[in-house]
Amino acid sequence: MSQNSLNIVKISLALLFLTILMASCKHDDPIPVNNWYTIYQNKDLYLYSVKFLDKNNGYVLAESSTTNNSANWRFILTTTDGGTHWIVNHYQFSAYDELLDDIFPMGNGNILGIADHVYKSSDNGKTWTDVSPQFVGSINNDLHIIDSTTWVVAKGNYIFRTNNAGQTWQTVFQTDFMGAFHHFSFPSPTVGYANIGAVDSDNGASVGLIVKTTDAGQTWTLLHPEPWKSNEISIPDMAYMQFVTDQIGYLSTIWDYKLYKTVDGGNHWVLIHNNIYSSGLVRFLNENLGYYTDGVTINVTNDGGKNWKADYYDDTKNSDILTWTLLKTGQGYALTRDQRIIKRN
Repeated sequence: MSQNSLNIVKISLALLFLTILMASCKHDDPIPVNNWYTIYQNKDLYLYSVKFLDKNNGYVLAESSTTNNSANWRFILTTTDGGTHWIVNHYQFSAYDELLDDIFPMGNGNILGIADHVYKSSDNGKTWTDVSPQFVGSINNDLHIIDSTTWVVAKGNYIFRTNNAGQTWQTVFQTDFMGAFHHFSFPSPTVGYANIGAVDSDNGASVGLIVKTTDAGQTWTLLHPEPWKSNEISIPDMAYMQFVTDQIGYLSTIWDYKLYKTVDGGNHWVLIHNNIYSSGLVRFLNENLGYYTDGVTINVTNDGGKNWKADYYDDTKNSDILTWTLLKTGQGYALTRDQRIIKRN
């Protein structure tokens, strides 16, 4: 064999060995892609809630990350250009030691916020007024704005509704279920869903319920969804539930991290994926396009949750994603433990 032929054989064997080596090293870790990028960071603030009214106007709740006795330790960040620039203001609150848990922008400087009570701001979050003085007891779990004066709020195992901007509230649903409501999902002004659940951490079990309204929250009906009904078991507690239309919705379960889909308004659910480890951070923009994150990786699907691929990856210490919001226009904003806001255009 000539020297040239011998060299060709050696090169071919080397390439073959390299191919085998690369194949053997292939693993299930996500490919480091970064379709999300940092747009803001403030080491003095702990960022914990983010909401956008539209693609330009957004809000972030924060508290001081340093321990001091200052009265100005609660902050609201606002942007009017999609997060390119942020204005930081402290907000005034009636209770000295209370933080807003979440906010719900309404437009024209009006925002609703929830903590133990429901609060309203008319000056872009600088000052707040209690609009639920009759509420006592447990913290508010979620709120949905139907229109400028009609809102529903989930508090413990109750749903309350106002049609006069919080002047009076009516109890529209109550259950003896031992858990608490988690989230509302209103795909349209009249049709909405709410889920309630409880977990048994010692035994790794959970139980949940779904209720539905078709009259803008005035009345609610308990659903008995399949396949759990036929199996004579309760639906598990849900880490996440969202409807993208009046009929089409998704839910992910606690403990076993399964993703289900319904196309008939929550009566029947079909298993879509066996492993959606998200701690509730799942969001579908339509029937096909959705995202979920485990804190380190953001995954995206374009086929309704059947297949997922990495859209963002960062395993740097303390960079895990805490919460997020995604808009139907495609933009996404997430808050990280190391006090950053990251964005996807």
